[in-house]
Amino acid sequence: MLVYNLLNHYSLIEYDSSDWVYFFLLAVIPTIFGQYIFNLLLKSMGATTVSVGIIGEPVLAIILAYLFLGEIISAFQFIGGIMTLFGMGMYFWAKSLKYTTVAKY
Repeated sequence: MLVYNLLNHYSLIEYDSSDWVYFFLLAVIPTIFGQYIFNLLLKSMGATTVSVGIIGEPVLAIILAYLFLGEIISAFQFIGGIMTLFGMGMYFWAKSLKYTTVAKY
């Protein structure tokens, strides 16, 4: 983005004060709180489980953009989202089977 802005002679600092507030909030909320929650989850769950859960984030973003912003979901996004959710479901289902299976002697 820096190269693009420099080549097109866009200013890097001349933004309204409200824009700087949004930049600050984008830096604080998703970055700091997101990392904090990620670390809390790592303490209580395994790294693999947390990582698989994070894979669903783009799918959730697509759904929220559809619901709140009126974005159109393309066929590729829909198919990719279904495949992602199916893969996540398979992982969590297999993990639940591991804990529900009782050894018989």
